[in-house]
Parts: sequence; C-alpha cells; structure tokens
Amino acid sequence: MKSPLVFEKFIRAIKTHALLDRGDRVVVAVSGGADSVALLGLLLEVRTQFELDLIVAHLNHNLRGTASDEDEEFVRALAHRLEIRFVSEKIPAADVKARLSGLENWAREQRYAFLLRAAGSVHSEKVALGHTMNDQAETFLMRLFRGSGSVGLSAMSSRREIFIRPLLSIQRKEILEYLKRCGIQWREDASNLETQFLRNRLRQELIPSLQDRYNPKIVPQLSTTAGILREDSEALRFWAAEVFDREAIIEGNSVSWKVDSLVPLPSGLQKRLIRLSFERVAPGGHSLSARNVASIIELLCEGKSGTFLQTGLFQCFRDFNRLRLEALSPPPPENFCYALRIPGQIELPQTGTYFEARHEPSPPSAVVLNRWELVLSPEELEAGFYIRNWEPADVYFPPGASSPKRVTEMFAEKKIPRRCRTSWPVVVLAGKVVGVKDFPGSSGGIIRTPEQAVVVVEERSQGK
Repeated sequence: MKSPLVFEKFIRAIKTHALLDRGDRVVVAVSGGADSVALLGLLLEVRTQFELDLIVAHLNHNLRGTASDEDEEFVRALAHRLEIRFVSEKIPAADVKARLSGLENWAREQRYAFLLRAAGSVHSEKVALGHTMNDQAETFLMRLFRGSGSVGLSAMSSRREIFIRPLLSIQRKEILEYLKRCGIQWREDASNLETQFLRNRLRQELIPSLQDRYNPKIVPQLSTTAGILREDSEALRFWAAEVFDREAIIEGNSVSWKVDSLVPLPSGLQKRLIRLSFERVAPGGHSLSARNVASIIELLCEGKSGTFLQTGLFQCFRDFNRLRLEALSPPPPENFCYALRIPGQIELPQTGTYFEARHEPSPPSAVVLNRWELVLSPEELEAGFYIRNWEPADVYFPPGASSPKRVTEMFAEKKIPRRCRTSWPVVVLAGKVVGVKDFPGSSGGIIRTPEQAVVVVEERSQGK
C-alpha cells in the first residue's frame, strides 16, 4: 500500500520546483539507505507519467570493509530486480587510509565527483539526491555551530545545477513509514550510530532532546528557517548585483568603488558587494573570509586614505574617495632542490616545513601521510636524498598500487589546485621519486639484509 501523504509531497515538490521534465534521463544516487531507496521507489511511481529513463548510481566509499561491499551488492541486486541500469565505482582502500582527517567532507566530495562522472557517462542532465527535511535541519545546525552567516545557513536548494532534491519537504520518519507500507527493504548503516561525526551527534542526541524538551516540530521549524534565510540571501544577492552593475568601476583585473557610494549602504550590503568584487577579479578562486571582508570595510572609515591592505589572496587600496580591490597574481614558479643527508634535516621555506631523515630500526607498520620508510643500501645511505619541487614527468609507486602512477594523476585525484603544484615537494633517491608531500609511502613487512638499513624521511611543521 502506498503512503499517499509522502507521494503527495513528492509530486508537489516536483511541480513547484520544476524538477522533472517529460523524457528525462535521471541518475538516482542510491546508497542503499532508507532515504535513497525511498527516492528510487517514488521515482518509479512517476516513471511512466514522466517517461523517465532511470539509472541507479552507487559509490562504494570502502569505509566499512565488508559492510560497504554488501551495500554495493544490495543496490546492484535492487537495480537488477527492477531492470534498471546500474553504474558504480569503488574508492581504493589506500585512498581511504590516506585520509587522517576531514573524512566526512572528503567522502562527500568523492560522492559528488562520482555522480557527475556517472551523469556524463550516460548523457544525463539530472541527478536525484535523497536529502530529506531532517538533512536540511541537521545541516543548518552544523553550520550554525561553525559560525556561518546567512549564506551558509541558507537551505539546501531543491534544484542546483544538475542536482535535484525531491524529498526536502519530507521528514525521515515519513520516509520510513512509506518504505514499511510498501514493503520495501533497505540497508541500515551502522556508522550512523557512531557519535564521532558531528552530524550523527546532532541526529542521535541534540535533535531528539530539542523535540522532547522544547519543540516537537523542531525539524520542520529549522528547515523553514533555513528556507527563509535562503530567500533573504537570494534577495540580497539580487540587490547587490544591481548596485554592483550600477556603481562598480571595473579596470582590468581590479574593481574600484567611490567610497561615498558605499558608505551610506547597510553593512550587510557593503559586505556582499565586497565579496562580489572579489568574485569578479578572482573567478573560481578562494572566497574571502569574514575577517578579510571586515578589514576591507574598515578602509571606508574616515582617516583611512592612503591605507594599503594585502593578504595572500588580494590587495586593497584606499586613495581619497576611491577603494580598489584586486586579486594577486600567483608568483612565478621557483625551482628548488636541497640535499638531505642521513641523518639530517633541512628547512623548506617554500612550504614552511622541514624534512628529516633518520635511521629507525623498528618503524611502525601504519601508513602515515608525509612519512616514508625505505630500505637503503650502503651506497644509497652515503648518497642521501634530494628534496625538490615536483616535475611533470615524475612517477610514484603509491601504497596498494600494482604499478607506478604519474604524480600529476595523483594530484588530479586528490583535487590539489594547479596553482599549488609547481612548488609541491617530492623526495628523490637515486633519481627516483620515493615520496610525495601529502601522500603516504609504503610501509609494513620491511625486510632487510644485514648490510641494509631502514631509513625514515618525514616532513614536519616548523613548530614541531
């Protein structure tokens, strides 16, 4: 039996936000959990009406061992049973082990990148995501605790670029009711109960407490608030764009303003105009921090004429009644090469770190970023290492790989910005790259003969 209320909300979202067009080919992101399985079920209910071509996409994050593989097999079997095309990828175990921090954000980035690749491979212009009203409320609280402004606190949108979210008006408890009514099975992710991640703590502890002690409708309330902030943010951006087009003076790679045109404006609009100015001079680059924006706004005060402000991202001048903001061009690449003796250490001004080489007869077996363990012959011990900047022809044999990889491919997989790559340090032994900054080296099972030695090369910050 269908759940009429859930289906009604689903249809209303599709029509209100124009999420589907007749004949769409839609990639459906299915993890195997309740939300994504329900999303697939609801899309199946309207497949004939909208003449949809559905493709199930699943990314195996490889975070939970056999459980991750079982999730993948569950989704694969579900797609097969429904006679829907299935596409999947699995993240290599070595890539997962290399992530010592920021695992949640990294996994999210990997997921979106996979979905974009999947959509491209099947020529689809829409990817359906199973975010619910609960996800909206949890995201709002996460960003609130981290100190976001109105833009950060804004709600997830029902449609952004190729991604659509038809379940944002539906609570998770309604999703579970829908699945049970329809007799649809799903997978429970045991990691959702672990409280090491902030989102799980909010879901398991804070939100239930708020519901019990303060407001049983806290989830829709938070979702509504996020939606209001999104509308306000969009209105402010529209207003700011009008003022920018009318008042901003664009000169090459800089944006200038008459100070007396900015001063009378509300501070929120001033800040948005400064951000718009930076977006114009540095498209696709870093965004300005709140501290950066506040420093620029301070230049509007009286007595600031002749003041110059500069960070690694931009420079800003106040000259009488003119405020000019321009992005800084990256410095030309500087080639470097330093000898590293054994034992010994060198400072690397390009990165603000130092590299140390030392004998270590009993190294740990764990794979660690920026630590490379090698077995060296007496001749190699005598020659030592070189620390130099990466070169386009460099190849590296990362742990878990069956063949060497070009370092440039590793950069692309890890999404290291191109502007950072020219001065990226590598460790070289006898002409071969044996270590790459922020990538682990092979370890464990080190066997040496009496005339060989285990040497560890490690990069550390200057303060450690």
